[in-house]
Amino acid sequence: MSSPATGFCLRGVCVEYGASAALREVDLEIEPGEVVAFVGPSGAGKSTALGLCNGMVCPTSGTVRLDGEDLCGLPAARLRALRSRIGLIPQELGLVGNLRVSQNVLAGRLGRRGALAGLRPLIHARRGELTEVLEILDRLGIGEKLFHRVDTLSGGERQRVAIARALYQEAGVLLADEPLSALDPARARETLTLLLAVAREEGLTLILSLHDIDLARELVGRLVGLRAGRVVFDRRREDVTDDDLRHLYQLEGDERVG
Repeated sequence: MSSPATGFCLRGVCVEYGASAALREVDLEIEPGEVVAFVGPSGAGKSTALGLCNGMVCPTSGTVRLDGEDLCGLPAARLRALRSRIGLIPQELGLVGNLRVSQNVLAGRLGRRGALAGLRPLIHARRGELTEVLEILDRLGIGEKLFHRVDTLSGGERQRVAIARALYQEAGVLLADEPLSALDPARARETLTLLLAVAREEGLTLILSLHDIDLARELVGRLVGLRAGRVVFDRRREDVTDDDLRHLYQLEGDERVG
């Protein structure tokens, strides 16, 4: 069972790295249970925006609130508790290749337990824990891979293991940073469709950064276009026009940010 869905509110957010601005004056609200994709060219600030949503990045100015709590103004213990409700699927997936699929998925609850209690399932998982993991993997179509080493899996299978880990975490939010980047077009469509179905069935808030604008425009309900760290548009997919996209991707060289 996942945690209750979580909403975000960004107000006047700027993120600067030295003389470079990754985000500039961003105002954004994401409701609990909503699905949103950040789209735009490389260097537009998409990954930085995702980092704000789980407290890995703090704004230089402005505020980021998670269900009303300022993520960068919290004691460490409270921040850890909130982050345990946020499932992150990083671009590089963050899986341990020489461990089994079951162990990688079981690691999803490390943030909810003390160090020793968290490591115990990785060394000796109980039958009930393995059953729960298997049910999630079956749902994602890779139940037969339960005891396989991750480094023997295909790219699409590894992507599903990362999704399974986030689901086992019982998060109320999934953040996915370029989850389709290493996949061929057919696998990319399949993976995005799967993520959207899981979010809908579990009532999760899902926030993605995507390069594939065609898939995003076809499948994701709300698109936030970022260019040079600024929000260019924030619309339902059916309201995004070809002119919007031409403007989004026609960047001057000196507008690119980190």
